[in-house]
Amino acid sequence: MTISTEISRLQAARNSIRAKLVELGMANNTDNIDKLAAAIAALINQGAVAVSVKEGETYTIPAGYHNGAGTVSGVAGGGNYNLQSKTVTPTKKQQSITADSGYFGLSDVVVASIPDAYQDVTSVTTAAGDVLTGKIFVAADGTVITGTMTNNGAVSKTLDVTTVSFTIPKGYHDGTGTVKLTVETKTVTPTKSVQTITPTSGKVLSSVKVEAIPAEYITTTDATAKATEILDGKTAYVAGTKVEGTMASNGAMNKTIDGITSTSASIPAGYTTGGTVSLTSDIEEALAAI
Repeated sequence: MTISTEISRLQAARNSIRAKLVELGMANNTDNIDKLAAAIAALINQGAVAVSVKEGETYTIPAGYHNGAGTVSGVAGGGNYNLQSKTVTPTKKQQSITADSGYFGLSDVVVASIPDAYQDVTSVTTAAGDVLTGKIFVAADGTVITGTMTNNGAVSKTLDVTTVSFTIPKGYHDGTGTVKLTVETKTVTPTKSVQTITPTSGKVLSSVKVEAIPAEYITTTDATAKATEILDGKTAYVAGTKVEGTMASNGAMNKTIDGITSTSASIPAGYTTGGTVSLTSDIEEALAAI
């Protein structure tokens, strides 16, 4: 047998003893087992008490245990022994039951059962903070107490990027409140500048869709041109860098060789739209005569 089972058994036995002693007017509903034991120890065993009374006399039945064999009888001589039968209901206070006027005594007293509204509350462990505010309960000592638990009703909260948590208040909640996020999706197109995508006020991003790089943007990682290889005044992108050309634009190149002052023609570095290098007419004629 476990300790908790043994304790429960002892508590049940205590409650049974206490109920009987309360019924006998020898104990209170809140007495512990020590007080109950003391009350039982003080019980006097009266055995069988036998007494005879005359009309007009009274006899006080001594407190204690009676074994049921005793008798109270009237002495011969006659008289009107009109006895009353009474029924009483248990109350929170001890009652003394006596016959009404016109009756010699009581023939019997019927004690009704404890009303349904009465309960043994000695096992109650609830405190004021365990009961909803405004509601009433009876504590283990029989006192009436009003609950103090806060009634929060329906508590609702929406979280966002600035309010990332919510402290649930202590107390009762009716179950209809909600703590939620309002989410949204966004779509952006890549740009030449870094973009920070933030949610709309009061919302949280669930996803961000990044569009493809626009068609006019081309990767230039495989370009190899240098500034000297690009015409002066023209620009190009090479490996992500903008390059301005330095190649000279020489236009049309026309040169002559006369054989006297010039025997060759120099073509300057740079771009030329074309042209000719020719001999003077006298050299042409001389060459033709050969």
